[in-house]
Amino acid sequence: MAATMSPAGPAESVNLGGRPASHQLRVARETTARLVEHVLTTTRSQDLTGEIGRSAVADIAEVCVALAADVLDSGVQPTSAELSRLSQSAGTWARAGVPLAPIQHAFHEGFSVGLRMVAGCAVDSDYPALVDGTVLMFGLLDVVSEAIASAYLDAYKTAAAQDHEAQDHEQTHAIVTALLAGDPEAARIAERVGIELASGYEVLAVHFPPHEDETETPGGNDAAAGHKLARITSALSRYSSPMPPLALLSASGGTILVPDATPAAAEELVASLSEAAGVPVSAATAFAKPERVSDAADNVYELLRLVQRLNYPPAVYRISDLALEFQIARPGIGRRHLTRLLDPLRQTPDLLPTLEAFVATEANRKKAAKQLVCHPNTVDYRLKRIEQITGVDPMKSSGLRALHAALIADSLDSKQ
Repeated sequence: MAATMSPAGPAESVNLGGRPASHQLRVARETTARLVEHVLTTTRSQDLTGEIGRSAVADIAEVCVALAADVLDSGVQPTSAELSRLSQSAGTWARAGVPLAPIQHAFHEGFSVGLRMVAGCAVDSDYPALVDGTVLMFGLLDVVSEAIASAYLDAYKTAAAQDHEAQDHEQTHAIVTALLAGDPEAARIAERVGIELASGYEVLAVHFPPHEDETETPGGNDAAAGHKLARITSALSRYSSPMPPLALLSASGGTILVPDATPAAAEELVASLSEAAGVPVSAATAFAKPERVSDAADNVYELLRLVQRLNYPPAVYRISDLALEFQIARPGIGRRHLTRLLDPLRQTPDLLPTLEAFVATEANRKKAAKQLVCHPNTVDYRLKRIEQITGVDPMKSSGLRALHAALIADSLDSKQ
């Protein structure tokens, strides 16, 4: 009995020769083999006729035979989810560089064989049902062709974009490496890849701490770190400036050169990267002309290491912010003298913590007392004891500066 037709197509299964039209596709063991053999003998694509290609064609033929049988039984074309295996294969072919034309040709040839196998079961009275089955098969070919072409083109575009991104990364790497090395050929290298050097750069050394996701297995850590770096890279590419920043980055940090930057560029960029990465970013920065980028990079990396050694909070730091710490960080007789200044205080509990709190609260005894969980009078007493032991009065600005410097020197020595 022929299937009943509706505006959307057959409403029930298609029968030919007194049995479902799908019968030949479901029970004939040689169905897939015949399809594969026909496809391979009618294509000149070595990508499809090679050993790996033949296996892929056989797998896809099996899927298409099952889809065709289901469509003939239900009268309904497959959904996107049911076509996902075909779409995945199309994406694989695109990434492997297999041309789309022979792929489409192979599908048409396979469907022609399948349609002949189904039609071969028809008798004279089955003409209406044969038409229904043919319409369904052509509809399936249309749906499959669209899914294959769409997935192939999507994968091709993605691969092309990744190739372009990789090329851009190589060019950026060459320029940044030349600038950081102080290479006099940096301008020529930039010109060769079509990038004009800026008149000056904000040179940033940045540190990205681990994200909370980077706490699982080693493989999971690597994946989470990669996702963090991808978010950072994306945020960097969206940064609005006359010329895009140049960067060499890993999941833990790196160097960023912001061309012709505004005074607030470093803070704006670091805030954007922190939000994208989901971690508080620390950075040290200095402005330099192209020929001085190498020297500036050495200074900002030294400054960033200093920030980390002193456990300063994540922020953007400049030499002007930490001139005292920067100078004290250099070894010498002055630094040794500062460290020894605190030695007598180590013999009495609470004196060093009190001095640290007093310095941290910018000489505010009430805030220091709150931080230490004691009475302000107790802070006064301890500060007086510090003066008696060291001979330096922390209540005087000159004395507080000296003791602050001593705390910095002591902290640096303890982390060596």
